[in-house]
Amino acid sequence: MTTQMLDQEQAVSVDAERRALGACLMATPSYDPVADVARAVRAGDWYEPAHELVWSAMVRLHGQSRPTGVPAVEAELRRTGDLERAGGVVGLSRIASEACSAAEAGHYADLVHGYAQVRRYQAALVRGMQSARLADPLAVPETIAAHQAELEPLVAGDQDDDGTFGRFGDHLDAHLDSLAVSVPPAAVTGFTDLDILMKLMPGQMVLVAARPAMGKSAFALGVATANARAGAPTLVHSLEMGRAEVSNRILSARARVAFHHIRDGVDSLTQDDWDRLDRHTPELRELPLWMDYSARVSPARIRSRIKTIIRETGRAPLVVVDYLQLMQTDQRNSRQSTYERVTEISRELKILASDTGAVIIALAQLNRGPEQRQDKRPAVSDLRDSGALEQDADTIILLHREDYYEPESERAGETDLIVAKHRNGPTATVTVAHQFHYSRLRDMSRTEEPAL
Repeated sequence: MTTQMLDQEQAVSVDAERRALGACLMATPSYDPVADVARAVRAGDWYEPAHELVWSAMVRLHGQSRPTGVPAVEAELRRTGDLERAGGVVGLSRIASEACSAAEAGHYADLVHGYAQVRRYQAALVRGMQSARLADPLAVPETIAAHQAELEPLVAGDQDDDGTFGRFGDHLDAHLDSLAVSVPPAAVTGFTDLDILMKLMPGQMVLVAARPAMGKSAFALGVATANARAGAPTLVHSLEMGRAEVSNRILSARARVAFHHIRDGVDSLTQDDWDRLDRHTPELRELPLWMDYSARVSPARIRSRIKTIIRETGRAPLVVVDYLQLMQTDQRNSRQSTYERVTEISRELKILASDTGAVIIALAQLNRGPEQRQDKRPAVSDLRDSGALEQDADTIILLHREDYYEPESERAGETDLIVAKHRNGPTATVTVAHQFHYSRLRDMSRTEEPAL
């Protein structure tokens, strides 16, 4: 078997690697190809370990505005103890002897990166086959979604021409022009004061946290319904409640029928209840509201659902996750600690929001900190399981009910939405009314509710 055939089977061109590196070793003050190569290749692209070491030395030297010729690279490799592993002086000389012209360096660097992407694609397919062989027959969609998530970075590419890199001033005029145009929010919560305080924009991750029984799910379903009623696509991942309970809560909140009447069914529903339900069912049936009741939800599954909705509506949805600590990671590593799992999920949700333009509202549990203090009001430091939650979220809303701890409180029936972190604006507390017999929170800024 020839070297060329072997290289072809392994998706690598050692010649291209040597020519690109050689050009950098032969750089002159008048034309430095290191920047051209750096724009194309990434860490891990080099097939030959020796080439990776040589390139790393070059990048360090170039970053310090030092020469990248053979003597300088040799000295750098000797300093780090990598000279022998990089092939020694003989290896460096051989690479330099096979250099392409400085003008061709970018082309050969593209080949190096391209072959590396092929190898990553091949490895992903192998892992996909392994996952398929070990897949749980009851969780095939999750297995496929995880495989799709692994392939997506290869499809999207990671070149600098994706608009993420460039001079600040190049886009400044266009940005100033955009400030003269009113931009509607990407999603609404249905609470007037809250929407004024935090205008939800694409790519944001909002964390809504509270102790049990504070109304997290009522808040989440209320926001989802309000956003869908505004005509915006909305996706709810309900990991804790099934289809029947979620349906009952939405019907109760919208039609203002006592939740326990709907829960108990025909034996409790009055004629007035049925009339109210009949009036609101047509509207609810037509809402752009998607539900996922799977108890096994990972970032890859959410990404897949978002893409489905974007294909159908042309818009990124508001995504509600109830709740974050019940999610699974795409790796499904049984040895992963809770801290590691929640940290990974938090980071992936933020990346997912940024990549898709969706607004993600994730519910989370607080620890027992508020209950152990004289003042029961929650704080960001009460977030459970991982400090990454505070770091990754653009906004953190903490729910608090004074009458939960003091039944005789003068603020009975009120819930505080404490905006404790707001990356793009001020923090404040918005007070709403809780009506848990209707499974909802109500906007107190509205003096009257529309008649049914």
